[in-house]
Amino acid sequence: MPKKRIHKDRSTDTRPKTRNRVECNCTLHCNGSKWVDPRTFERHQQEIERFRTITSVPQSTSQFRSSMSSSVDVGSSSTSKRRRKQEEEEEEGQDSSNSSYSDSDESNQTDYQEPINIPTKRKRYPKFRQTELIPDDENLNNDSDDNDSSDDNGGGSDDNGGGSGDNGGGSDDNDGLNDNGDDNEDFDNNESYTEDDDRGFSDDDVPIEQFTAPDFDDFDFESDDEYPDSNIEFNDSWILLWILKYQARFHLPDVAINSLIKFFRIVLSDADNERFKNFPTSSYMMRKMLEFGKHSKRYAVCPSCNKLYKESEILSTSEFKCNHVEFPIHPRRNLRKPCGTEVTDRVPTTSGFIIKPKMVYPLPSLKAQIIAMYRRPGFESLLEKWTNRDEEAGLYTDIYDGEIWKTFPSSTDNSAQFFTPDTADSHLGIMINLDWFQPFDSASYSTGAIYGVICNLPREVRFKKENMLILALLPGPNEVKLHKINHYLAPIVDELLEFWSGVNLPPSEDHPEVKKIRLAVICCANDIPAARKLCGHISAKAACYRCHKRANVVGRRSNFGGFDDISEWFHDRDPEEHRTNAEAWRYCTTRDERDAHVSANLVRWSEMLRLPYFNPIRHLIVDPMHCLFLEIAKWIVKKLWIDGGKLSKSDLKLMENRAKQIKLPADMGRIPYKISTGDGFSGFTADQWKSFILIYAIPLMWDLLVTSDRNILANFVKACSLLTCRIINIDMLSQAHDRLLQVAMLIEENYGQEFITPNIHLSLHITDCCEDYGPLYSFWCYSFERMNGLLGNKLFLLFLCLCPNLPYRPKNIPYCFL
Repeated sequence: MPKKRIHKDRSTDTRPKTRNRVECNCTLHCNGSKWVDPRTFERHQQEIERFRTITSVPQSTSQFRSSMSSSVDVGSSSTSKRRRKQEEEEEEGQDSSNSSYSDSDESNQTDYQEPINIPTKRKRYPKFRQTELIPDDENLNNDSDDNDSSDDNGGGSDDNGGGSGDNGGGSDDNDGLNDNGDDNEDFDNNESYTEDDDRGFSDDDVPIEQFTAPDFDDFDFESDDEYPDSNIEFNDSWILLWILKYQARFHLPDVAINSLIKFFRIVLSDADNERFKNFPTSSYMMRKMLEFGKHSKRYAVCPSCNKLYKESEILSTSEFKCNHVEFPIHPRRNLRKPCGTEVTDRVPTTSGFIIKPKMVYPLPSLKAQIIAMYRRPGFESLLEKWTNRDEEAGLYTDIYDGEIWKTFPSSTDNSAQFFTPDTADSHLGIMINLDWFQPFDSASYSTGAIYGVICNLPREVRFKKENMLILALLPGPNEVKLHKINHYLAPIVDELLEFWSGVNLPPSEDHPEVKKIRLAVICCANDIPAARKLCGHISAKAACYRCHKRANVVGRRSNFGGFDDISEWFHDRDPEEHRTNAEAWRYCTTRDERDAHVSANLVRWSEMLRLPYFNPIRHLIVDPMHCLFLEIAKWIVKKLWIDGGKLSKSDLKLMENRAKQIKLPADMGRIPYKISTGDGFSGFTADQWKSFILIYAIPLMWDLLVTSDRNILANFVKACSLLTCRIINIDMLSQAHDRLLQVAMLIEENYGQEFITPNIHLSLHITDCCEDYGPLYSFWCYSFERMNGLLGNKLFLLFLCLCPNLPYRPKNIPYCFL
């Protein structure tokens, strides 16, 4: 029961509100004499009586220390062995100088008495301590104390920032070092660096960080002709995939999912028994039917450094620790230690516990997806459709009119073309996209996905969800940091290299003989943060990854202003120089070396560079969706005009009323009527910004702007109108480039050089991308963004498919929809 509150009448209470202090003469806390609270005095006396009782029993000093540390020192269980040893040595030194207790008067201590080990207040250590040099004569593997001492250095991974895995945030291109991970601090100690620190290297030492993934020797596709969805209709297999995603989303046990599958079978059989007669009867039959174990690889991931391991290799060992070394030949031996982060967890069960990886990386098989597509009726005829097109010089209608498709080499040592009419159905060119999205509305969890589309397919079917390739699903809950994504890219690149050499399709009814398929990545369409991770470029805030323009740094902010010398820097970088500098980054022995290398050469290593044909400059496009509409349009309207005071709140309300009077055809996107909500244009998507710029901007804002801002708006709207045409020619591209350059120069003239953002500069390269890949519709990221949205709408799709009377029923849901 809660205690009743007693209200005392203090109106006549004249007593002092503070207690009288008493003098305490104990040496345990007060060092001989101190005025303390009476309750504190009683507690001190009780502790002294307890100590005297303990010392009256004959026992050794070590036994007494053991009993005292277990009853008093509550913090010792969380410290490392080395720190414990240091504290014990300090306590022993203090014990020898402290006064001893006796039953007689404390001032008359003539009789010898064994000193009492009085525990002192635990010493505070700084959170980030200087790394101690290992003595030359110390053996790194001699005893457990040396191994346990790695706890003081963040789990033996100073360069990983104590095993946190984000390298101090990872947002800066110089890898944002934290206090404990800066290599400069390692050489600022009082102990000097000696040549003997380099001892221990052998010819077998790996000089660079390894991003290789473990091999799956038992992963064989050609051993069985059964492929995904072979036992049920392809149109219905997505229901099973939704059930698995439902289980993962709400963390449901297999028993619950087993009951759910049985319920689905009853309902579906009652709706159409003939159609769903092969629907699985249990979760076991579902997994067997979909053959997930055969057509996807599953890696265990280190939560700190993202190193990949085979599950079968680590599950046999409880508390398996990561053995990845970031700097194998670091000048400091204690920084050559493995990561040391535990990769597995002990999950309690009713019969004990099981060992599971902390993070899992599911890798859908590209080979299985390609084989499944080739088994579709009419798929190969779609691949050959581009060969029957009429071509006109200087006219761009699709990706086939771009320079990349026309000049892509069949090998690195000859000039033969990769895409020819004779190889139209066997030589595939894919465009890949890396992006992160939030799959859950109720939790902050970021998941990454690498998609791919086959560019040989006609544009009207190329970006449909059933033709999407899922190359990888990156685990969350946070985005992977900078070069650590190479661990995830390594197995993907291994498979892409296999396809570059040629993969034989297994025989089928349509192909009794073996058919050899070759595949190449010809384009990477991403936003700027994903582009720097995928291809190893520095941040766009520091330099452009296509030309030689570097940012102007004014104070703590950077800008890309200054167009007087455009002829000196506006030309493509050398891809071979990029490869050379990226390879040199791998041989940097410390983090400081890497930082200096990135600052000087603007690149870091990417596993994509293992593809011999890959051009990290031309094959990485500037995405128009993010650059033009989600960044520049938003920057001009909100930053320059609303925040700059050019458009007031009343102007926004007037614009909103005007927008409501504009009637558009049903097939054109409308903008939401919330222009004046919040700070203005609240929550506009990229598609809504596109509609606003192309349709609404001039009639809504023209009379509200001054002449200089009207010129900015007119040039930007004209450039976007030219670039978004489905068919475009050289003259239109030249005019669009001039308009975008004029926008940049007008902003610099009227607002200052500091308002020229990286996206304003990158927009000058969009016309070059059009010359390489055709119109914007061929390569912008709208279709990939829609795929992210589809991943969260499977419940709605399920409802549509189970209601046959609805006017629309989705049909071709990809087996690798997850």
